[in-house]
Amino acid sequence: MASRSVEESLTKLLLVQARRNLLKYQMMDRRFRKKYQKTFEQFRPERVGSPMPFEVEQNYFNWELAITGMDEMREEIERLEEFLR
Repeated sequence: MASRSVEESLTKLLLVQARRNLLKYQMMDRRFRKKYQKTFEQFRPERVGSPMPFEVEQNYFNWELAITGMDEMREEIERLEEFLR
């Protein structure tokens, strides 16, 4: 029984961290959407294969990280919530 409560406590901590990470990635996505006035899906084909200024290239990789991170955090949150049920 004690083992289960330790697992639940750890899972809840991981869930809080995953939600925090999701929020961080969502904020990054919103910032880039506002800056470029488009979604990453619209931005990507315009940039792939074309020369980019350094800042735009860095934004591209950071935005891609945010999109990937959001997907991964949503999956992680779902797994952790399922464990707690």
